[in-house]
Amino acid sequence: MALIHVVGGGPAGSIAAISALRSGHGVVLSEEHNVAGLPRNCSGLFSRDGLGTLSPFIDYRRHVVNPIRGARISFAGTGITVRRKDAVAFVCDRAGMDRELASRAEAEGAQIRYGERIRSSFHSRNIIGADGPLSAVARHFGFPAIRQHVATLQARVPYESEEPDMIEMHLSGERFPGFFAWVIPQNAHTAEFGVGVELPNRPAAAWNRLMRMKGIAAPPKPCGFVIPILPRSKTAVRKNGFNVVLAGDAAGQVKSTTGGGVIFGGNCAALAGKYALSPARYEFEWRAKFGPDLAMHRAIHRFISSRSDPELSSIGRRIKKLNIDSYLSHHGHMDRPTKMLRPQLLAHMLKNIAGIA
Repeated sequence: MALIHVVGGGPAGSIAAISALRSGHGVVLSEEHNVAGLPRNCSGLFSRDGLGTLSPFIDYRRHVVNPIRGARISFAGTGITVRRKDAVAFVCDRAGMDRELASRAEAEGAQIRYGERIRSSFHSRNIIGADGPLSAVARHFGFPAIRQHVATLQARVPYESEEPDMIEMHLSGERFPGFFAWVIPQNAHTAEFGVGVELPNRPAAAWNRLMRMKGIAAPPKPCGFVIPILPRSKTAVRKNGFNVVLAGDAAGQVKSTTGGGVIFGGNCAALAGKYALSPARYEFEWRAKFGPDLAMHRAIHRFISSRSDPELSSIGRRIKKLNIDSYLSHHGHMDRPTKMLRPQLLAHMLKNIAGIA
């Protein structure tokens, strides 16, 4: 049995700890804050399928706040609607999920040290860095930097929603350069409003644009966070007698399209716990299992973020003309876009081009 030092007590850190414990190792987990789940830096919107992949570690059903059945997406003013009969995603209490994961790690044997900020003194030579995009573990061991980030602002706003089971996404290179704005209902009377812009753009102007666009006269002060949207080129190393692997935001295991990192980061963290003593194996396993989908998210992001508003509007019109929004309503997948590349997509497009759909 080896001792694993997990740095960071968010979802990735707790899942890595649980996985390492189940692999027969001892675990010390260091979390710089005094409690798990704070500060809240995530919208808490997760796909139903994605949450299902984390079922060995958490029962997400206890944390569901609002079911989501679809989205209204604006391509620079041209709107499409993607909707399903049943919930495709859930807004969850993210802080509650973090607390449950940390409690489960502790119950399974992890020694959690709250209020412990780690910079260079480690409790073991086997380290899992799950300490966010500005990872001190990554800096200490000289990992390559993450090259692209998004700056976000978000706040919960009183908002009367006629469709509390539908989110809004607003794509516009002029208003929200490099990313998008969103409205995620928490219930019929409250929604999370948010904007993201790719650095070095600044999000304050984008936030003000969204408030004006939605007619919010006196918005609360938003919270700001930075999200990585590219993985590090290397996330595992054996160096100077240390085995070091990075997981979650520290590794950049995040969907470039939305900034969501809990699902991919959590699944990669499970591999980090399993292969903490074999950095090369961890690097191979997570890239083989999740690399293709993350690469497709990056390709979609590059395509969308490089388009002008007239081009985005044209894309929206083409999606509607080919009824791709209808296809996405039936076959879309929030996390694994490679699952949408199936013969049905080609057949759907050919039928619509021929006018027989």
